[in-house]
Amino acid sequence: MAEFLAAHKKTAVSEGGYANVKGDRGGETYKGIARNFWPNWAGWAIVDRNKPLKHNAKIKDQELESQVNFFYKRNFWDKIAGDAIDDQETAFKLYDLAVTSGQPKSIEQIQGVLGLPKTGKITAALIEAINNPAKHLIK
Repeated sequence: MAEFLAAHKKTAVSEGGYANVKGDRGGETYKGIARNFWPNWAGWAIVDRNKPLKHNAKIKDQELESQVNFFYKRNFWDKIAGDAIDDQETAFKLYDLAVTSGQPKSIEQIQGVLGLPKTGKITAALIEAINNPAKHLIK
């Protein structure tokens, strides 16, 4: 079974810290979480208490780190059923793609690779195919 924190640690490197780049449609972001898209994220209260912040600043706050991890686990890892994937590297790649490209798109891509209908939804058949790709790739 793949582990969320191992996958997230690798993806988090690309997400950086604080940013508020003019013209960015996501607006203000913290570790890749865009305020315009996720305005109700609980971590914003902690970010706001620490302002002003420099570009790419990382706030040292355990509660904030917990909120970041919870956000990514609930909104991306759980959506791709990461805990049900046997291979850590496969789970990481699917998770990273979900974070950077969107969860339905990432699922559709792996469904296409495995020769399954592109529904964008995790199913038992998809998890079985991810965990036993040789059955689906070699016909």
